[in-house]
Order: sequence, then structure tokens, then C-alpha cells
Amino acid sequence: MPQDIIDLSCNICGGTIFGPGPVGRMSDTGKPPHCTRCGSLERHRANRALFQSIPIGALSWRRALQFSPDMALNKAWFQNFEVSVYGGENSLDIQNINRPDASYDFVSLSHVLEFVPNDHESFSELMRILSPKGILHLVLSQPLSRPHCIDFSSATGIHQYFHLYGQDFEKRFSIKEHGFYATLFNVMDPITEVTETIHVISKSKDYSQKINEAIIFNSRHIEVSEINQKSRIEIWNTES
Repeated sequence: MPQDIIDLSCNICGGTIFGPGPVGRMSDTGKPPHCTRCGSLERHRANRALFQSIPIGALSWRRALQFSPDMALNKAWFQNFEVSVYGGENSLDIQNINRPDASYDFVSLSHVLEFVPNDHESFSELMRILSPKGILHLVLSQPLSRPHCIDFSSATGIHQYFHLYGQDFEKRFSIKEHGFYATLFNVMDPITEVTETIHVISKSKDYSQKINEAIIFNSRHIEVSEINQKSRIEIWNTES
């Protein structure tokens, strides 16, 4: 299997040798996506770039919960870091999370919500366990590639999706109506230059602005999409 040695290094492990991804695929830009040292792919490195742009103090006091292991995050960034593996170690049902209200200041899901039958109940549970200054880090499967969310009556396709989310994700879960604040970021993987779409959702208007501004100004890889540029201005003007 061919491998390429490139000038840039993986922002997770520092590796410089990259090969084809799962089932031999290349990235959308034609570059090999798989770091042979740590196993990271485009979405892992893009998410790492996002959080490398946040000041350390914004994460170090947080109690974190991650649904399904994901190497994009480093547990050393947080005060506490808990991982739930559904059906495995520390298994939590995202549709009925066995944790008290406001238990966590940071909750992360990367390509998880698509596989949960009752995603509305799951989203309510995620926000319930999130503290007033907490943030929800949510990575979905290409939500900007489709105008509307799609639901399936049963697990569908090779990946067994129950849902595929679209540009109306915020409207689907009535995020603004519930008083939550969401920003969508397009983050570039520095190796393949593929862009990953990431949602950052908060209960606090002021804290959401501070986090978003820190991300925008501290990273060359980050840009706020035009769709959410309007949303952010609208959020800033809310209750003014």
C-alpha cells in the first residue's frame, strides 16, 4: 500500500508518513489521509486544530465526557475526563444518560448522534447534563452537504445510520428557542486540506461569544461559515 512522506507533520502525534484511509480511500483532495503513526484521519486532525486554538485555561477546569473514544481530544486538557463506550467500558445510553443534571462542563460527540434512534431525546439529555457554562462539541457527517436532515425508520446503509443531518440542524433541535447558542466552524485538516464541519453549542450567551472569538482569532485554520456568521450576529443582538 503506497505511503507518502510530506513536509507537514500530524498535529496529534507529529508523524510525517501518511497512507490511504479505510478501504484504501484517498481524501477528497487526493492526498493520503491516514497517519501511519497514530492512525488519525482528516476529522481527527481538524478537530485537534480547533481545540489547539482555545486558550488552555478555557478547558483546564472542565469536567469532560466523551461519547466513544476519539483521539482528537487530549484528556490532559481537562480537570476530569470520562469516556463512555456504548456496550463496552463505562457504557452510557445517550437517550437516557445515568448522570445528574449539570454534571459536565464539556461533552463531546464525534459521528455519534447519527446512530441513535431517538436523537431528540438524546439532545435533551446532553443539554441536561451540561453545566451552565458548559459546551457541547458536536461533529456530524457532512451536514453542509444536504439542505435538510434525513431520518430512516431503521439503521440504514453500510454505516447503519438512523439520521443524516443537514443545514437545518439547529432548527431541528430548536437550539435558539431553548436559549442555547450555536456556532458552526469549518476547520481545515492541515495535512489533506479537507474541511470538517464542527458545531460548538453553549448554554451561556456571553461564554459562547468568548470561546468563539478565541477560536477565530487564535487559529489560521478556522473560519466561521457565512451561514452562521448571520446566526452569530443574531445571537449577539438577542436580548440586547
